[in-house]
Formats: sequence, structure tokens, C-alpha cells
Amino acid sequence: MIHALLLTAAGSSVRMGGTKKEYLTVRQESTGTVSVLSSSLYAFLATGLFSRILITVPKNGETEARKILAADGRLDTLSRAHNINLLFAEGGSSRQESVRIGLERLALDSERLNMQPDTVLIHDAARPWVSDRLIREVLETTLLRGAAVPGVSPVDTEKEIDRTGKIIRHLERSRIVCVQTPQGFRFSGLLSAHRMAATDGKTYTDDAEIWGCYAGDVYTIDGDRENKKITYPGDL
Repeated sequence: MIHALLLTAAGSSVRMGGTKKEYLTVRQESTGTVSVLSSSLYAFLATGLFSRILITVPKNGETEARKILAADGRLDTLSRAHNINLLFAEGGSSRQESVRIGLERLALDSERLNMQPDTVLIHDAARPWVSDRLIREVLETTLLRGAAVPGVSPVDTEKEIDRTGKIIRHLERSRIVCVQTPQGFRFSGLLSAHRMAATDGKTYTDDAEIWGCYAGDVYTIDGDRENKKITYPGDL
């Protein structure tokens, strides 16, 4: 089977003060200091499971992204070992649009190679601590169920509020999960769902919601509290 990875790195990092968070560095115990983007990509390359990989980047951002990745020699070694040619696509005005653009690019390239992916995992490049275990379990459940996302139980008590800030519903914590990435889907189904969402002009919070609205059920697996998303400077 053919498994694809779509790594999202097209955002503007506004909450980081405009500094592109995917290009900042993190320290890993086994490798030392590497870029956030490199760390995320390496985790997937190291599994040897993905034959198609696309990274979404800002407008005119491919050259800089390639330069950042080239600084990590491990990536070139693994890419060559698994015969992977990294693809890049300029993102849109939102994460949802960027993912759709990336899926369309993967589909177009797949037609050329006559190798359409069976599955695709969507991962925020700003989650550099994603584990091998999590990647494999998301993929395994996607193959079994069609769509899978990792989730962790909330630490705080969740409340639903109205526009005035008044609490209107006390949510049952045991029935709530905080969803992470990677999120896994059957490729053709997710592409169709994104196309329908774009046609309808609707905006969704993540790919799991798009799948749920247009394609079918989404199943959760145990997430990982170490799989944190870098959003603010303090997260580093």
C-alpha cells in the first residue's frame, strides 16, 4: 500500500511574534539541536512507511524550507534510502485551504506516477516531538477504520459558553478528548471531502471535522502528552 504524509508549515506564526516557528530550533536528546521542521519530518522518514511526502510552505517559501531541511544531513540520507522525492506546495490563506492545495498536488503528482496513495497522514510541522508509536498507531487504525486521530484527556474542566461568556453547558470530561496530529485518512475520501467543503464555502477546525461532515466516522486512539504543538515562545 502507498502511504502519504502532508506536513503543514504554511502558517504565519502570528502568535510567535511573526517568527516562523517551524524554522526555530529544538534540542533532541539523540540528535542535538535541529529545526522544528526537520524534527517533525525526521520522525516520519525514520519509520520507513511513507513513500509520498509533501510539505506546505508560505508563498515563495520553498527555497527557505529546503535550506532549513538541508542543514539536517539525516533527512537526505533517509530520503535516498527510501527513494523519496520531497514535494512542496505553497499554502493558501488558511490551514484548511493549505491542506486542500497539498492534497490536490499529491493527487496530480500521483496521476503522473500512476501511484495514488491509499492513505494520508496530516501533521502539524509545529509538533516536533511526535513519536514512532503514535505515527504507527494512527496509520494502523486508519487502515482498519478509514479515519483516525490521536486524543488526550483534558486536564482542565471544560465548559461551553455563549457569546457573552456565560456558561451554558457543563461538559462531561470523560467524554471529551483534546485532538492532536497526525490525523490519518483514506486519501481519496479526504480529497473528496475537502473539495466539497471548498465548494460549500464552509470552514472547519481540522481535517477530522471535514471528514466527519462529508465522509464518515472518525475514531480516536490514545494520544501522547509529549506531542505538544509549538504555538507561543514559551512552548520552546
